[in-house]
Amino acid sequence: MTLNTYTDTHQLRGAFVGNILRRLADMIAEQGEQLLLDAGIDFPSRSVSTVMMIGEKGKVSAADIATALGQPHQLVTQRIELLLGMKIIKRVSDPKDGRRKILVLTAKGTVKYKQLQTRLAAADRAFETLFKDIDCDLISAAERAMDALTGNTILQRVQSAEP
Repeated sequence: MTLNTYTDTHQLRGAFVGNILRRLADMIAEQGEQLLLDAGIDFPSRSVSTVMMIGEKGKVSAADIATALGQPHQLVTQRIELLLGMKIIKRVSDPKDGRRKILVLTAKGTVKYKQLQTRLAAADRAFETLFKDIDCDLISAAERAMDALTGNTILQRVQSAEP
């Protein structure tokens, strides 16, 4: 059941699709926090992709993470600082380039990474059931929408519909 906010019930609700999708993303992130805490994982759900990448790649830089995740370097750096403070990851010198710092999991981070892998596998299965319940693969739908908007922006669509 939706919240029936002003934009949910507005006659032009299609123009507010970004609002409802943001609320959905926020809801998933909030429930993701609960999912992680239930598994004893105490870092924020929005840091999961960073921890996963470091765990899978072994040694990466902040720039590597930002590029791979398609996120601003500043945002990635903020998440890294949080994870450093929580002793999940640490910075070490790159053996190939002493000026470059790379990120690796700590012993605590390795334990949390293994717990995270298990919990994410369960979350993946939970999302599969959600997609069946709503008869929509949200990931595929979002990817198709982004591809369509890349090829033909909202502005272009409005301009082509104008008399």
